[in-house]
This record gives sequence, structure tokens and C-alpha cells, in this order.
Amino acid sequence: MYVYSRSGSTWAENVNKWASSAGAAYVFSCSGSVWNETNLMKAKNPASNDEFGFSVSLSDDASIMAIGALGENSSFTGISNDGTGEGDNLNSRAGAVYIY
Repeated sequence: MYVYSRSGSTWAENVNKWASSAGAAYVFSCSGSVWNETNLMKAKNPASNDEFGFSVSLSDDASIMAIGALGENSSFTGISNDGTGEGDNLNSRAGAVYIY
């Protein structure tokens, strides 16, 4: 996983931190020239090889984050706020996107 920061209209890579096979996304904040991990994001339904955090995208104002899970196996096609419905693992490597 790569972590980027924005200064004005310029984005710069700050951290390259790969998550485990289930996956995770790490959120960092900067104070002066020091970067600190401030949050660890994980899927509500983690499973081996889901690769949560394979892709990450932020809205222009950084108020919305989308995190991809390339290897998520669920056949669920709806929207869930509590992690239910995604655990059937019936569709190999279907993938998923989690919005925060």
C-alpha cells in the first residue's frame, strides 16, 4: 500500500507499506516533518488473500476514502454498513470496494 499526502494541488508519495494477505490500510498524519500512523483500517469481514488495501483512493478534499480488496470472494452485490452479507465466499476473487 502506498500512502500519499497533498499540498495544494500536488500529491506526493510518503509511505510504502504493504499489508498482510487479508489486508489493511494505514492512515498517517504529518506534524512538521514527522509522519505518524493514526489509524488502521481493516475490512469488517477479513479473510485470507482478500488483499484489502490493494488500492486506495481519496476524494479531492480527502473527506472520502475508497479502499479496494482485489481478492474478496463474496458474491454480495449490495451496500452493507455492518459487514453482514459479504461472508459467503462464493465468487472467487470478485473483489470489493469499501467506502469510508
